[in-house]
Amino acid sequence: MRTDVLIPLKHLAAAKSRLATALSVAERRRLMAAMVAHVARTVVAADAGRVALVSSDPAAPALADRLGVACVSDADMPWNEGLVHARAQLPAPAQAVLYLAGDLPLLEVGDIAALIDAGGGSTAVVGRAHDGGTNALWICPATALEPAFGTPRSAAVHVARAGERGLEVVVIDRPGLARDVDTPADLALARRLVHGAAGVI
Repeated sequence: MRTDVLIPLKHLAAAKSRLATALSVAERRRLMAAMVAHVARTVVAADAGRVALVSSDPAAPALADRLGVACVSDADMPWNEGLVHARAQLPAPAQAVLYLAGDLPLLEVGDIAALIDAGGGSTAVVGRAHDGGTNALWICPATALEPAFGTPRSAAVHVARAGERGLEVVVIDRPGLARDVDTPADLALARRLVHGAAGVI
């Protein structure tokens, strides 16, 4: 099924503020750009569909161009509203959409394949984060459910809302989807798990 993959990227200058005790502003900026690049390249390698960075950061179009993906503005809207706005700007939007976090240094092609393969008509697939949040959300039809990223334990929120809308729900727990990087502890663990892949983190 044709899928649009949207990867949000907030302003790099303010990226990963919870890592301020471990990294400088410049280091956090480089880290976020590297993780987004890794996620985008992985999705492209998975041949999952059209891929776009969703961002108002001035550096985003050039980054997207280097990665061979599109770039769509979020109009500086809050996280979820920006994603919905960006999808509406795509020419001929696909029937399904995958909202995918950009801070997943362990993401692999198999993780993307698992999300897509689990989907179907009238389905929501939730890639659950290690803390109960959501790092991936595949929805078909794409307009059937608005994302609720940032809501406490948003995986459960997405499951409940999808059920209310009559969607079949699939929850996926995989290390590549679960391990995002928000805190110094997350960063330290990710660095151990990627076995020194300095190009990612």
